[in-house]
Amino acid sequence: MEDGRPVAVKHKTDDLFSKRKTIQIPRFGFRYSSFLCFLMAIVLLVGGCSSKSLPNPNKPELKQGGQLVYGSLQEPNTLNPLLSDFLATAEVSSLIFSGLLVNNEKGEWVPDLAVEVPTLQNGGVSQDGLSVTYKLRSGVTWHDGMPFTAEDVKFTWQLIMNPKVNIVSRDGYDRILAIDTPDSNTVIVRFKEYYAPYLTLFTSILPKHIIESAGDVNKAAFNRGPIGTGPFKFKEWRLAEAIVLEANTTYFRGKPNLDTIVYKIIPDNTIMLTLLKAGELDIMANVPFSQYEQVKSIEGVKVVSTPAMIWEHLDFNLDNPLFQDVRVRQAISLGIDKQALITNLFKNAASPAFGDQSPLSWGYNPVVKGAVRDVAAARELLVQAGWQQGTDGIFAKGGRKLLFSLSVPAGVKIRELTAQMIAQQLKETGIEVEVKVLDAQLFFADTLKKRRFETALYAWVAGVDPNNLNLWNSKKIPSAANRMEGQNYPGWRNAEVDLLTEQGARTVDIEARKQIYFRIQELIQQEYPIIPLYFRTNIDVAKNSVENYKSNPTPSGNLWNAWQWGIASK
Repeated sequence: MEDGRPVAVKHKTDDLFSKRKTIQIPRFGFRYSSFLCFLMAIVLLVGGCSSKSLPNPNKPELKQGGQLVYGSLQEPNTLNPLLSDFLATAEVSSLIFSGLLVNNEKGEWVPDLAVEVPTLQNGGVSQDGLSVTYKLRSGVTWHDGMPFTAEDVKFTWQLIMNPKVNIVSRDGYDRILAIDTPDSNTVIVRFKEYYAPYLTLFTSILPKHIIESAGDVNKAAFNRGPIGTGPFKFKEWRLAEAIVLEANTTYFRGKPNLDTIVYKIIPDNTIMLTLLKAGELDIMANVPFSQYEQVKSIEGVKVVSTPAMIWEHLDFNLDNPLFQDVRVRQAISLGIDKQALITNLFKNAASPAFGDQSPLSWGYNPVVKGAVRDVAAARELLVQAGWQQGTDGIFAKGGRKLLFSLSVPAGVKIRELTAQMIAQQLKETGIEVEVKVLDAQLFFADTLKKRRFETALYAWVAGVDPNNLNLWNSKKIPSAANRMEGQNYPGWRNAEVDLLTEQGARTVDIEARKQIYFRIQELIQQEYPIIPLYFRTNIDVAKNSVENYKSNPTPSGNLWNAWQWGIASK
């Protein structure tokens, strides 16, 4: 999920890790070593929280009810999570809808609508890996009082696979052969072939009894007034202002501590900071690094710094003749100084990216390292590709200057500054860049989706599982032929990558899967379909009176446990 749109995906930490742990993510008896040991090390290095930022070990009592105001730079484009990869949509829908499973703040899979995480050991996964059984919680109801059943899970899959519905991604769901529902609390997912990241599916379950009679789902009123099984009910959407949600008193985990959450839309960081200082916001997530020192000085708040799985990158439109030659793409990469971006814009609260996998993931290849900025080498590559530097310092070939646009979604000031700094660095190299700041919704729904860009700067939220078929397989280049499905926006076409992404999704052995994703990271460095820039550290701020806020670096996001949030009694 995109962070601005916001990451695609995607989507989307504090002193969460007081002791070393091994995350046991069920995969046919194999054990994933925890990425959290590494994360903890970064927290200690990057966190920078003052003593006032640390959670109070003496938890005060929570007052009953109350309202919490959560500030967001973006507004959702829909509240149907299947139809959008906006971060804002994911955040609000996580309050309204439940999934079968969810990632906690440690990256562990924990039950949500399911009773337990299916594994080979507990009998939830068949020996051949082709059948996964979920036992559902009993007594769960939708916000309108209707019972939640296994039929809703089956219907959600059928909806996702309906070619008439504008689903963001069908990856994984298209590997399912059938879903059986022997009773109202049992779901048996039968796969055509083993699908390794099976736990990542069904993160939002939608109500059959409402949507099946809604007509065109893409235009259904449900998308702006949804009904779910989550901890909060949709109450009101005031366009360009706020989305109001009220507590689901029959929530299956128990009534939320809060009465109301106001998801306040403030598309300006400066105004957001002003409201925080004035005490009008309870939580401000994704604080710009330029405001870090200011928020640390605000009385009555705690600052939480969390290494995130969000990675910023520059995409080439590989169908543009300008970028057909890999030497040109490599030269552009060599002209960018990632460390200068991190030092000057992020005050070192970020880490260089060399591929698409987060250092927090078991799929991260520690051997792959990109070259540091080398202007001379970049210029030499351009000369080899037939470009000559003109009297104005800009390279040209066949009467055409080496000039292109860099499209950026509006709303994240530091990204705009990053784009400007990249343009300056490349101009020093002999490459001219025109930065185009576009409306965020236009950028993601049109510019990216329809591939109407020369280069683009944005971010993805990497998942706990390294499966990246939707990003790099050539079948996932959105077009009319595939109903605009997929997020391979650069248009990378590589037969080996196609094979690897397919193999990675169906390989059982964890070490074998790791080598697959290691190789894809090597190919990214060799072919430069994108330029990975950096992995962010998230900075979130919450009032000291807000209790149980647990920043989550996974795609489950920071609102994953909002039902536990509360306001301390004074």
